[in-house]
Amino acid sequence: MGDKLRIHALVLPRTGFCLTDSLALAAAVLGPLAVYVLTLSHTVAFEDDGLFLMAGAHLGIAHPPGYPIYTLILHLFMQLPFGTPAFLGHLLSAVLGALACGGVYLCARLLGAAALPALAAAWLFGASEHVWSQSIIAEVYALNSLLFFAVYALLLCGLRYPQRLWVWIAAAACYGMSLANHWPLVMLATPGLFLLILPAGKAMFRRLPMLSGVAALGAVVPYVWMFLRAQQDPKISFYGSMNGLGDLWYHISRKGYSHFHKSVGWDNHLGFLQWFGGEIMWQLTLPAFLLAILGLVVLLRRRQLAEAGSSLVVFLGQSLVLIVLINFHFNYIQIGMFRPYSLVCYGLLAIWSAVGFQVLMDYLRPWSHLGQGRNPTLHIALTAVLGLAMVSFSVQENWRKNDFSASDFPKEYAEMIFQHIEPGAIMLASNDVETGVLGYYHFVENRRPDIALLHRLGLVYNKQFNRPRMPRKEKREILREFISKADRPVFFSSGTRRDFCPGCEVKNYGFIKKVVKDGTPRTEYLLYSPEGERFFKGLLLREPADAWEHYAKNNLLRLYGGYLGKFIISNNPEGLGRVEHLIPLAEQDFYALTSMMEEVFLRWDAKHLEQAKSWVKQAEHLRFREPLLLKKDKAKFLYLKGFVLFQSGDKEAAVSLFRKSVAIYNNRENRARKMLKKLEEAAGQ
Repeated sequence: MGDKLRIHALVLPRTGFCLTDSLALAAAVLGPLAVYVLTLSHTVAFEDDGLFLMAGAHLGIAHPPGYPIYTLILHLFMQLPFGTPAFLGHLLSAVLGALACGGVYLCARLLGAAALPALAAAWLFGASEHVWSQSIIAEVYALNSLLFFAVYALLLCGLRYPQRLWVWIAAAACYGMSLANHWPLVMLATPGLFLLILPAGKAMFRRLPMLSGVAALGAVVPYVWMFLRAQQDPKISFYGSMNGLGDLWYHISRKGYSHFHKSVGWDNHLGFLQWFGGEIMWQLTLPAFLLAILGLVVLLRRRQLAEAGSSLVVFLGQSLVLIVLINFHFNYIQIGMFRPYSLVCYGLLAIWSAVGFQVLMDYLRPWSHLGQGRNPTLHIALTAVLGLAMVSFSVQENWRKNDFSASDFPKEYAEMIFQHIEPGAIMLASNDVETGVLGYYHFVENRRPDIALLHRLGLVYNKQFNRPRMPRKEKREILREFISKADRPVFFSSGTRRDFCPGCEVKNYGFIKKVVKDGTPRTEYLLYSPEGERFFKGLLLREPADAWEHYAKNNLLRLYGGYLGKFIISNNPEGLGRVEHLIPLAEQDFYALTSMMEEVFLRWDAKHLEQAKSWVKQAEHLRFREPLLLKKDKAKFLYLKGFVLFQSGDKEAAVSLFRKSVAIYNNRENRARKMLKKLEEAAGQ
């Protein structure tokens, strides 16, 4: 009797929405929305936040594949008459993420869960760390989740009411629009969606040509708009102008990202698989994961292979298959890049957990005696208490991780950089932090309108240094010519001057450098900056909120550590005296210390040997306190340790460390490669 009761309870009556359903659906959306609004940042964040905010503000062309649907919606939202542009962009993601929670609720109801289990599932999905993180910044993944669950719910509804043509048309339109948002993820989900519609039989496939046309229109029209918009020379365009369909295809197909798809070895795949296995257990809480397993088993036992099989195929496609295809290195920053890709998987887990929760409550129904009568108060209360317990635990656990309401890191960084740039100057951005953060304040909030903000490779800010498929050498030559003709001061932060002004004099302020074209060739002057010192000290005390803040902090500390190292080897006692008190502070951070060591070792003097030995011991200690080291950082430490051993006379141990360093990070920027080559050449002579 128990099995029959549990299975029967999963069959949803063929009736329309009642008041209870309407209220539960509203709660499924409004609950997460309130949480997102309370925790989103009012200013620009790291990741791709600044890039999307710029594209939305100026109706520009975002990075490949372009995301035209998201850009158009974002532009509309940013016209609202309240809040900062960043707040409005983040608010859009909050709304989209909350609506995706509503989609999860509808899917759970259509698979047979009652209102309360479905509501608990929607809230668990919304409160999961990764879904929450993407619902409070300007990103495309909340929209991707919303469109997927809209399609999934419409197809489930179509299976129940195959005669309702509007349901199939709406599903096709949503599917097409999802292709104009993040087509790679949608393509991975397509086999599962196709499996879901198989039971519709001939009725469905007779409509397939028409529905395919609707889907094609939903996908093609936004990309046509994107192509036409690129011809209008918007301020923001990732690759600049598009001169033909070849350029459009290059952008949509993401060919510029082909370097991310090189084979990285199965150790990285296994690392991601192990990491993802842990995430699926904990993202919705462990009890919800166990209920999800129960729910999937029940769906399979009911032999609803279309519903169970389709969701399982989508789940595997956007997790295991994706891990194999993307070939990411298993490190904290590429985990940060990967984690939004599987939001749909957590939604499917939530839907399965609703089914499992329903089964559990039906099993417990005989034990709540009032549940057998006309007043099932105790049974409803028990369901509500269990659901709220899981949701409350998840919210409490993830609030601290996703509370960016007081975030000020990007703002402080931009203010420090802008303070150094002279009026009317040119600023050359390089990495994503500089491009997104400085670009947001300059192009969206109109900070420092007197300067010209450019990208070293011509990306994002629509200048004539780039177009799709332009060779990098050609970009560099155009930039060099532009800088040579410019009569304005030129500033840059990361990287070197060789891309735009080789041989020029440089004035180094730590976090930013000024190029002096008519100065002393190939000379670098080290200048003290009180603003730079304050920012450096603040960095050392800052606790990063996520992987992207951690990555930005580490790169900035590397930059400043190298600056201090140059002071140590300079012949400027007065300048060294201005920053000498900062060296012990740099010695307390692995990234600042190792970059400082690297600069000192470039112009080695035997008088530094004892200090270098002390630094190696300190770096050895610090690296065990830093669990998120990238391969290049591990390799750099081994090179530095080997270098000190080499200078101490232990050449055999040094060579062993150099080889280990190259084995970890076989890249031309790894100085261990050069050392091994020099030693081999010396041995050959």
